[in-house]
Amino acid sequence: MPTYLRPAVAAQYLGISTSKLAKLRLRHNRANGPAFVKLAGCVLYRREDLDEWLNQHLVQG
Repeated sequence: MPTYLRPAVAAQYLGISTSKLAKLRLRHNRANGPAFVKLAGCVLYRREDLDEWLNQHLVQG
C-alpha cells in the first residue's frame, strides 16, 4: 500500500465512509480527525497519521 492515500482509500483503510472523513477535514472538526496534506488542491493522508489516529481512539477494557 502506498505511503500517501487518497481520501477514498484512506476511508476504506479506517473503516469509515468518505463522507465522514470529509466532515473530519472541515475547519471546526480538524482537531477530531486524522492529519492530512493538501497539495495543489489534492487531499492526501499519510498511512502513519491514519494509524496514529486509530490508536488515539483505542478503547481498552
